[in-house]
Amino acid sequence: MCTESCIAFTGPFSHLENCPICGHHRYDPIKLRTSGGRTKVALHKFVTIPLGTQLQALWGDPSHAEKMSYLQNEMERIFNLLHEHGGQIDVFNDFIMGSDYIHAVARGDIVKDDIVLMISMDGAKANSPIAGYTSGS
Repeated sequence: MCTESCIAFTGPFSHLENCPICGHHRYDPIKLRTSGGRTKVALHKFVTIPLGTQLQALWGDPSHAEKMSYLQNEMERIFNLLHEHGGQIDVFNDFIMGSDYIHAVARGDIVKDDIVLMISMDGAKANSPIAGYTSGS
C-alpha cells in the first residue's frame, strides 16, 4: 500500500515500484539498496480481518447472537413509534433513526436477518481518480 494511501499495490498496480500518484517508494529504499535489490520490504502494509469468520463466531455464541438481533428489534420499535406519532421521531439517538436507514428498510433494501456493516476509512482514497493511468500503462 502506498505510504500516502493513494493505491494498494495489487491488480494493475502489482508490478509498480513507486506510486503512480504521489511517486512514493513501494519498498524500503535502504533495504532494497543494501541487498542489491533482493530484499523487498514494503514501507506500508494494509491489514485485513476476515469478516466471514468473525461474523460466524458472533452468531455461534448465544449472548452475541442476541446482540446481533439489535437492528431488527430496534427497527420494529422505531416503526411502531413512527406509526404512533404520525411519522415523527422526537429523539435521534442512533444511526438507524436516520431517514436514509429507515427508507432503506422501508424499501426492502435491508431486510430481516441482514447484517449491516459500517466502515470508517479515514485516510483511504477508495474513489480517487488516477489521472492518466490505465491498467495497460
